[in-house]
Amino acid sequence: MKSSSLTRKWLAIVVLCLACVAIAGIFWRQELKYLTPTPIPSAYVAVSVGEDVALPPSLSRGPSYFLHFYNPDCPCSRFNAKHIQSLIRNYHDSIRFVIVVPQHASVAEAKSKFGDDMNYVSDTEDRIARSCGVYSTPQAAIITASGKLYYRGNYNRSRYCTARATNFAELSLIALLNKQPSPVFDVLATQSYGCELPANEIEFF
Repeated sequence: MKSSSLTRKWLAIVVLCLACVAIAGIFWRQELKYLTPTPIPSAYVAVSVGEDVALPPSLSRGPSYFLHFYNPDCPCSRFNAKHIQSLIRNYHDSIRFVIVVPQHASVAEAKSKFGDDMNYVSDTEDRIARSCGVYSTPQAAIITASGKLYYRGNYNRSRYCTARATNFAELSLIALLNKQPSPVFDVLATQSYGCELPANEIEFF
């Protein structure tokens, strides 16, 4: 009798431990992972503001581009979706917005979020991302009409883009439209947070 009771206690402890591990895994994927900087890939090559960006033939040189690096499979991408939609509504007449989707992800799913009228491109082997110095999503890159990088970084210090004073991407866009030099921000703008691109992703659970 005593042995049976002891076995049940041990089983309960094991189940509790497994539940804690599962909860920790969920917390990592849904919260903590997006509160800590994205690991920099070992082969990462930084791209500085003012450098030429190699865009695919579908993105012809001429207009300025606002590239939104979006992965439908990344939970972090939903945090600022409303902010992106607001930028598109307010500035679509002034700059060409392009939703850049990783090669493995569904463009159709991205269209369900941003609509059929947007420009979409599937980023084969992360070539566009690498050309802009992007290694996580969501990220923004602004490319001038002459094909140079004007801004690459985060949208906001807040994951939901509620802190207007740190709307880094929007402030950069406004500066570009006003023909001003690219604003200089601190590490909150340039240090990547979010989901690793598939080629760089590290699985912990």
